Amino acid sequence: MSPCELHPSKERLAVSVQPTHEQATHEKMKLVNICFLSLAIFVGYSVTQEETAEDLAKFKEFKKRHKKTYNGALERVHFKRWKKRRAVIDDHNNQNRPFLLGENIYSDLSEEEWDTYLLGVKIPKEFVNTEEVVVPPESAVQSVGNRQTLPSLDLRNHTCMPPVKIQSPCGGCWAFIATAAVEFQTCIANNGTKTPLLLSEQQLIDCSSSYGTKGCSGGFYSQAWDYLMAIGGQASNATYPYKAAVGNCSFVKDVTPTVGKISRYSFLAKNETAILTAVQKGPIAVSIVTNSNFTLYKSGIFDDDTCKNGTVNHGVLIVGYGRTNSTDYWIVRNSWGTSWGMSGYIFMKRNVNICRIAEYAFLATI
Repeated sequence: MSPCELHPSKERLAVSVQPTHEQATHEKMKLVNICFLSLAIFVGYSVTQEETAEDLAKFKEFKKRHKKTYNGALERVHFKRWKKRRAVIDDHNNQNRPFLLGENIYSDLSEEEWDTYLLGVKIPKEFVNTEEVVVPPESAVQSVGNRQTLPSLDLRNHTCMPPVKIQSPCGGCWAFIATAAVEFQTCIANNGTKTPLLLSEQQLIDCSSSYGTKGCSGGFYSQAWDYLMAIGGQASNATYPYKAAVGNCSFVKDVTPTVGKISRYSFLAKNETAILTAVQKGPIAVSIVTNSNFTLYKSGIFDDDTCKNGTVNHGVLIVGYGRTNSTDYWIVRNSWGTSWGMSGYIFMKRNVNICRIAEYAFLATI
């Protein structure tokens, strides 16, 4: 008979056994593990050896801050993405780079979701490999060419600059960039109204497909402007609110009230001197190559050569420029909300064609 099969005697039961140091340590570890498991269950999934109480607590804060909710197994999927991005952010920020990365509302999304929800520029064939300035139908640069350039310019707090908006989940950056330019120029033409205009990106997404746009699947800002010039103007956001999805066009020419308008636009020469001159007249719509560093950007002057030779995929708006520590930079407005970057803006290194920023620059005016 094995020892495991023996019944303890009465004498043995009466003996008081004191726990060894190893046993006491084991009991303490069991208690810690129970607490850890409780925290994990509270957050919404089971514990693995790779997860720590600090990770779980920070992820809980992330969800609360960005109003994130997940169902079932998606909780763990988003946690793993978020944790991976945190590691990338920490590694980058420890390298003494000229810009910092940081957590934002998109940190738990997949790269495929980044592409689908955050981008959307599709360059029309007529502008690819075009070197000359294209100006339809009349010159928009006639009042810009002789304008004196300033040492620095920052339109972020200009009376006519609308608040930063958020396009997600829709690949409609082209509509947001086109709209912001119309908002600014219409306000300027109205002698600088006291409050910025808020126009309808949804109108462009729903109604401009005959001009080459594809709703939340991409488009280009010049196509949006072609549509607006033909239809007579742009409705307010209050009249035609944003839904982040393609719907039936509900704008009726000469019936739906319009607030914003432009009358011309120009495709600028592919150099940053031309952009510097043109931005004196107002925001410049540009197309760029994005990457993971751009998506996770937090502050500083973005200087990343890895985006130099990629495919142009996103539209943003140049709203100024400056120089700090001997480095020239552009002030660029995005359409990813104020939790991204510096309250929705990014500084991008100037005079190096960062992320191909100088190749598809357009100015729209009234």
